[in-house]
This record gives sequence, C-alpha cells and structure tokens, in this order.
Amino acid sequence: MENALKANPLDVRQEYEKQLKGLQEAYGEAMLELRARKKLQALMVREDDR
Repeated sequence: MENALKANPLDVRQEYEKQLKGLQEAYGEAMLELRARKKLQALMVREDDR
C-alpha cells in the first residue's frame, strides 16, 4: 500500500479492515488480561487480610 493513490479502493478498504480487526483483537486480549490481573490482585489482597 505504498502508493495508495494508484491502488484499487477495494484493496485499500480490505487492508484497512484487516488492520482494524487485528487491532480490535489485540485490544480485546489486553482487556481480558487487565481484568485477570485486577481479579488476581483482589484475591491476593483478600488472602493477605486473612
């Protein structure tokens, strides 16, 4: 996609959609990891209180 002006608009759109899907998947994975870390931290704090 070095020369987007000469590229087929459909190809450009498909490439952007592919990139967007990859970014959305990465974001989803990061959110799941963040939730897991928060839950682990909460469990560790609760365990320390015992």
